[in-house]
Amino acid sequence: MKKRLKKALFFVLLFGAFQGYSQTISMQLSDAQIQSRVSEVYGNDYTAQNPSLVEAFGKLLNERISFMNTPAGADEKYPALSSYPLMNKNNPSLEGTDFEDFDLQSFNPLVYHFEFFSDKTQVMRIDNTNYIMIVNPITTN
Repeated sequence: MKKRLKKALFFVLLFGAFQGYSQTISMQLSDAQIQSRVSEVYGNDYTAQNPSLVEAFGKLLNERISFMNTPAGADEKYPALSSYPLMNKNNPSLEGTDFEDFDLQSFNPLVYHFEFFSDKTQVMRIDNTNYIMIVNPITTN
């Protein structure tokens, strides 16, 4: 009986350790932070004229994008974020993320051109980090 209890306790502790290790992190940005990130990509004028765009991207950033801290494996299957082109049509001076000095708190996923409003889950590796970014699909009611 004691052996079974020890074994069960071991698996509970092991499972708990993995849960904490690969915790999902959401951005939870304020309205001002959302406005700033959208304006960085689309410009202040366009953003001011399209408040529904800001609202849609706010929902995307706060509700559908999350990050998981998990090291890359030898058989990494996720594309690198740097493999996506920049969304620099409205802002030609837009620059990609500094992956050498990556900061999740100031990171702007909107800078990259991928299917934000897809019906499929997308996962990509943030270069030179242990983070993967998960973009969950749009759900319709």
